[in-house]
Amino acid sequence: MALGSARVMKTHGSPFPTTHWTMVHAVQEGTPEEAAKAMEAICRDYWFPIYAYLRRCGNSAHFAEDMTQALFEKVISDDAIQHVRQDRGKLRSYLLGMLLRLLSDQSRHDRATKRGGGEPVVSFDEMEAEERYAREPRDLDDPEKIFAHAWATDLLERVHVQLRQAFQAEGRLEVYQTLQPWLSGDDAPPYEELAAKLGKSNGAARLVVHRLRKAFRDLLEREVAKTVLNPDEVEEELAWLRKVLAE
Repeated sequence: MALGSARVMKTHGSPFPTTHWTMVHAVQEGTPEEAAKAMEAICRDYWFPIYAYLRRCGNSAHFAEDMTQALFEKVISDDAIQHVRQDRGKLRSYLLGMLLRLLSDQSRHDRATKRGGGEPVVSFDEMEAEERYAREPRDLDDPEKIFAHAWATDLLERVHVQLRQAFQAEGRLEVYQTLQPWLSGDDAPPYEELAAKLGKSNGAARLVVHRLRKAFRDLLEREVAKTVLNPDEVEEELAWLRKVLAE
């Protein structure tokens, strides 16, 4: 996926969206309903990079599940907002740093692996953790590279889903499916082929693709903005994504 630099569609509401750190705060201090909803969103979006990191470190699937559960339980109980400021506001840096601290504490290891009876934070059976892990690149031996790759690809997948849903809500799902090869920029057919499918001129077809990529960029920026505290860090995170996906 090519990540361009042009800014795109107008955003609705606040120009800087609610961050996932705001949701962490809701877990800690919100109503039970707000806390449950916020924690579900955090776990859904960010459990897999942690799990993949643990597996690439040589741990069993069972241990990786337990430690991922333990990490998110710690997120619930800790003053995460204060900690993340020391990590320059990056959610990925905070979570990985917290995981490393958790792994270095043997007593926490024991509690994680011997834990029982509590309500799990993440449902691994539903999310097919091992099936997803099997699709990660085999040539990335460094656990931190696996973490970064899983983080980046998960984030991009969420953006693709959002864009697809936006087209579907407008009754234009078939248009999205037609345009999808041009969104990736990899091995896309000639524009003449797209123009024929859309019943447009070559110039009009190019404009449609340009707007699609701008829409993707806008959604991507907003998704990245959810993971940082400072809007000024969005461009830095986008540069990091480009680097990870190019490796």
